[in-house]
Formats: sequence, structure tokens, C-alpha cells
Amino acid sequence: MATALRLFGEQGFARTSVAQIESEAGLTGGSGALYRHFRSKNALLVAAVASRLEQKEEWAQYLEPDFSIVRMLDAVAPDANMADRLTLLCGIGLARLEHNRDVTRILFRDNTIDKEVLETFRREEYEVSMPVFTRGLAELSGDADTDWRPVAAVLIGAVAHFWMISDIFDGEHPAEVDAQQYLRATAELVAARLSWSGSGDAHP
Repeated sequence: MATALRLFGEQGFARTSVAQIESEAGLTGGSGALYRHFRSKNALLVAAVASRLEQKEEWAQYLEPDFSIVRMLDAVAPDANMADRLTLLCGIGLARLEHNRDVTRILFRDNTIDKEVLETFRREEYEVSMPVFTRGLAELSGDADTDWRPVAAVLIGAVAHFWMISDIFDGEHPAEVDAQQYLRATAELVAARLSWSGSGDAHP
């Protein structure tokens, strides 16, 4: 599965053959040995993506019911202001995308993949990360009554867009903005939104 995921990420799903996967995984290329484990190349893709996304590793702590974004950020950067904290939060999201580089590439750059893969990503990654960011924004704002899901979706989308564009251009964003600059700009925009919390329609 690891070999297949790497090849799918590097070459695309359609351009990667079963024989190539077999050969690079240490099997005899073209022997059909892969089919003793998976009924099809698509079944292999679904299983590989699911397996990768289930590996939460250091991100598992964020999924604990009693986890607090504010407590974590206070421990890491006790003197940080709101924009600093949000920059760190964005960095966590960017690191997760990079950790799942091959899966991210498949999702963002390959329109040949099956809907089951998209559903796996939605269930195992997006629906898992959205509550973390939403809860974090509620904590940082001190406003638990506001629906922070739209802001969380914008925040996640902005970070994902930076990763995708940079990856397409071989690791360099075409605007010549590095990750820290981009995350800081995103954080400052969201920090301004957090400061509006509870102010009604009197937004600056």
C-alpha cells in the first residue's frame, strides 16, 4: 500500500500500472500477485488512502475530547498574541497536509479517482479536522455561542490552497511567498474576524 500510494501521488492513479506497483513492491511485475491481496487497483487505492489517514500519530492528541487548543498554545508560546497563536494553528494544518503528501496530491490533482476515495477523505480527515479547528476558534475568541464552522472551513481551505499551489510549482509558491509569510497573513485575517465576535454588524 505504501508503494502504491507513493506511485499514485507521483504519477497519478491512471498512469500507474498494476505491474509497476508489483515490481516496485518487490513482487514479480505483471504476475498478478497484487490481486491475491486486492480485487482491483481501485480497491488498493481506497485501502491505502484509508490506512494512511488513520495514522494520526502526533495529531492524535488534538482529537481527544478534553484537548484544549488554548492550553496547548499557552504551553508552546505563552507570550504569543492572537495572530501568533493562529499562525501556529495554521502550521499544524500545513504539517498534516505535508505528512499526507501522496494522499493530498491524489485528492487535489487527480480527477480519475473513485468517489469512494473522496468519501474516505471526507470521513477520515476533513470531518476529523473541522471540529478541531472549530473548537480552537471558539476557544481563542472566548465566544462559544458563535458558529465558527464557516471560519474554520475558510482557514483550512486557505492552508490547503497554499500547499496545493506550492506543490504544483515544485515547492515554491508562484507569488514568491513562503509558508511562514502566508500562514501569518492568513492568521492576521482570521484574528481580525475573531476580534469582531460579539460586536454585531459593526465590523470595521
